[in-house]
Amino acid sequence: MRNVLIPTDFSIESLNLVERAVAALDDQTANIILFHAFDMNINAPDRLGNGTRVPYAHLLTDEFRNACKRIKTSNARVVQNIHVRHLYGSTVPLFRNFIDANDIDMIVCPDHFVFNPVTSQSVNPVKLFKKSGIPVITELARRRTVVHSAAPLAEAVAVLIN
Repeated sequence: MRNVLIPTDFSIESLNLVERAVAALDDQTANIILFHAFDMNINAPDRLGNGTRVPYAHLLTDEFRNACKRIKTSNARVVQNIHVRHLYGSTVPLFRNFIDANDIDMIVCPDHFVFNPVTSQSVNPVKLFKKSGIPVITELARRRTVVHSAAPLAEAVAVLIN
């Protein structure tokens, strides 16, 4: 089983990347970790100790949660779990600790990824991803689908989905 890290801005649109990553896994089982990083400001240690909610709690809408459940349900053979995780900090060593703690095998971050900050403390994770030492998948190809038709085998093999 793979643990796949995917950046999110907690929008429904950001889950399109999850759908594409799941399709590219080609039936390998995986845990999907949706990730967002926040810069540590001087008030953060106080916030961490007093039990306040995570900085993106207001963004975890019912619509977002339900969309995650739909992805998991419709891809039950591939997706074991979908987790949302965050990181306070923006240094590579801290991110590597996060990677180790969450046993991340792969990061999905296409070349066309556009970072959308959700707060003024949001950190663009691309630099962290590239320096993590973990494989970063920048291009996603869809898995092949089985063609059910009476067409000759040569025609069926020639059908590719891009």
